[in-house]
Amino acid sequence: KPFENSVPLLSLKAAAGAFGESQTVEEFSNQLMFSGDVQWVALPGHLRAQKGFFVAQVVGESMNRRIPNGAYCLFRANPQGTRNAKVVLAQHRDIHDAELGAEYTVKVYRSEKEHLDDGSWRHTEVRLEPDSDDATFEPIVIRDARPGEFSILAELVEVIE
Repeated sequence: KPFENSVPLLSLKAAAGAFGESQTVEEFSNQLMFSGDVQWVALPGHLRAQKGFFVAQVVGESMNRRIPNGAYCLFRANPQGTRNAKVVLAQHRDIHDAELGAEYTVKVYRSEKEHLDDGSWRHTEVRLEPDSDDATFEPIVIRDARPGEFSILAELVEVIE
């Protein structure tokens, strides 16, 4: 039963490498709105389905200490609160992986902030860090992102394979 014991499976394949399979944020948003034909995935008994939860496949080796290549993962859309040290699904419109032609990735989120005179703050740097047995994977570093260029779409809840 949708959102009782199952959640939607999105066709998005997020890369655990650099940014993943090319797909526009509009397509992703439409899937989150569950328009069209939706495939539902039953969750393991210890997990309770919630609105905003979805399943997507993660491909690649850059997160292999936490997420096996090809695993299906449960995500929470539009995460609130601090993201530091959490595994997130990120989108960047101007970064594309040469191999996959991609704009999505799954990584560990870290950020540095600068406090401004008016009491507000802004990110000076966001680091999307791999967690892999392969030391050749390097963090993706984003500085001075323009509005709408970079966003965190979801956070990892659990690998469900």
